Amino acid sequence: MPSNQKIGLQTNVGVGADALAARLALIREAEDLGYTSLWIAEVSGPDAFVSLAALAVNTRKAELATGVIPIQIRTPGAMAMGFLTINELSGGRAIAGLGVSSPIIVERWHGASYRKPVTAMRECVTIMRQLFTEGRSKFQGEVYKSDFKLSMRITAPHPPKIYLAGLNAPMLRLAGEVADGVLMNYSPPEAIAPMVQHIAEGAKAAGRDPSAVDVGIYIRMCITEDEDKAVDSFRRELAGYAFVDSYNKMFARYGLAAEFDEVRRLWKEGKRDEAPRAISEASCRKIAVFGNAKAGRDFVARFRAAGVTHPVVFPIGPAATVARDYPNTMRALAGA
Repeated sequence: MPSNQKIGLQTNVGVGADALAARLALIREAEDLGYTSLWIAEVSGPDAFVSLAALAVNTRKAELATGVIPIQIRTPGAMAMGFLTINELSGGRAIAGLGVSSPIIVERWHGASYRKPVTAMRECVTIMRQLFTEGRSKFQGEVYKSDFKLSMRITAPHPPKIYLAGLNAPMLRLAGEVADGVLMNYSPPEAIAPMVQHIAEGAKAAGRDPSAVDVGIYIRMCITEDEDKAVDSFRRELAGYAFVDSYNKMFARYGLAAEFDEVRRLWKEGKRDEAPRAISEASCRKIAVFGNAKAGRDFVARFRAAGVTHPVVFPIGPAATVARDYPNTMRALAGA
């Protein structure tokens, strides 16, 4: 792998002292294998900031990213303090991975507002940039307002980077305008070029060089001999997105609208065990890879050829075999 080439790894810190110790050993191994970034997702626990703090004091060189956190469930100021703290603990390795999540998570789970998500993201980034670079934010927008001054001492060599989760054109263009990078998700290699074009359009509109925007994507894969079980597990994962509008819009672009319509129909009829089977094996293999190391590495190469500059390996598979599949996938894709 060229010295300036990036490759990330999605991870977590587990639950309990023994799980944490085992996962930190794997994460240190990942650094030694050449992974250049480590990504922590947040849905309903564990907390992403606490998890990154554990990584910050147990790693040496990999960038440390949220992948991603919903902006609506914390204030921009609270998020800025969190990322600046991770940046200090890690010596300047923090990436603020931000997303707008879904109305279900934001409104039903957290009781927050999902109003104007793209505008909210633009304003949130503005406030966080002010705090990252000036230590002071004075801002009045449509969604957010801020009149806040930090009191923490900053010693890290540079501020945290900001990456936006982008699925559809408006957020991809915004990432090109205002972010250091973008993190895409659940997309096949053949869909990447037009998504990169949206990012470039945003960058050019803001007078930026499009090449300055790092293009990342979660690439789901399971290096395993039990491919059928891994595919079935992924079907269940995908089915959970059938009620998320932003994902449905994206999946429709990939020709999967009918399958997700059927998932919703079966779910509403109470056939919840049957619903995931509406997603075909071909569709699963379109946006994830299962099998041997060569298949995984070839899949990553296709994303790089399409314009991805920062592939992030996201190991998946059945819960029963995760202790085997996660490290196997991590090791097989090192340096891809």
